[in-house]
Amino acid sequence: MATANLPNPIAEGISGFFRWWGGEMAGFLPAALRARLGRGGQRLTVEISEQRALFGFEKGRETRALGEVTISPAGLAGQRDAGQRDAVARMVRDAGVRTAEVVLRLPRDKVLQRLVDLPAAAAENLREVLGFEMDRHTPFKADEVYFDYRLEGSDPERKRIKVDLVVVPRVVADQAVRLATSWGLAPDRLAAGDEPAETARPFNLLPAGALRTRTGLGGRLAVALLVVAAVLAAAALYLPLERERTLLAATEAELAKVRGEALAADGLKTQIEEMLQRGSFVAERKRDEYGAIELLDELTRLLPDHTWVLKFGLRDGRLTLSGYSAKPTSLIGLLEQSELLAEVRFSSPVTMDQKIGLERFNLTATLTSREPG
Repeated sequence: MATANLPNPIAEGISGFFRWWGGEMAGFLPAALRARLGRGGQRLTVEISEQRALFGFEKGRETRALGEVTISPAGLAGQRDAGQRDAVARMVRDAGVRTAEVVLRLPRDKVLQRLVDLPAAAAENLREVLGFEMDRHTPFKADEVYFDYRLEGSDPERKRIKVDLVVVPRVVADQAVRLATSWGLAPDRLAAGDEPAETARPFNLLPAGALRTRTGLGGRLAVALLVVAAVLAAAALYLPLERERTLLAATEAELAKVRGEALAADGLKTQIEEMLQRGSFVAERKRDEYGAIELLDELTRLLPDHTWVLKFGLRDGRLTLSGYSAKPTSLIGLLEQSELLAEVRFSSPVTMDQKIGLERFNLTATLTSREPG
């Protein structure tokens, strides 16, 4: 929309509206796309020291100073200083860098940088590991600082990695962001003052909750936003039908889930019935057959004093006995007197052990079932 022929107050009002609207819309675009469309590699740098802030402009290797602002106590506290805010806005407007990336640079003595050696497995969740071990590598706890990192190298043989860690106390970072915000700037990056401008992967110590709404847009970004608006308008016509399709698909998926759960429940019911049947069978078998303790008591009562049992076995309703006896041939008759045993017989020939003067025997028998009731 052309504003050249309109009165200045009206023209400035219209331009201000579109700058505001563009800034609000830009906040919904990914940061990388916003940078490519709206900034073209331009950076507005603000080097913050104890008493003043130096403003500069960078594009590629081109750098130039824009001016400086004295830092007031009100600005450090995040309070709006109308005079300084107007001075910064005028400086940015006159330099033509309203669409540039805003980079805050802290003094080196406010930033701690350290090379950290970690296990290679930490690379999978490096930020979480660094936060967890912050007090081991720095004098701070994780909740006292903002930090960023770069992977500097690895040693596959030792299974170790080198990480370049940069840390800034939260109170320092928050103060710098409040200061920039009081001047009407929305910082995109918070960096150490001596970091090279063209670093492939620059550090960013900006707090996660800092404002990122842009104060202006370039022509390409405005065109991109208009395209996005057109796409959204078309999507508004398409969404009701798509919503119905999505709802139908969700309903079908829910029905399939319910059917699957019903089949699973039937299968579980069958398994439970089979387990109950097996449990009943085992219980009946235990109820019908005599236990080992009861059988031992019976053998202790029947076997004579001249007989020693060395091995006692009970498996699948079969009893096996091995030992020594002065009269092994009498054992069969004695054991057959028991109601618990049947089919008592020797499983191997009886042999004499000359050393102890007793005969070695091996007997087997079948356990009888209990009488009902």
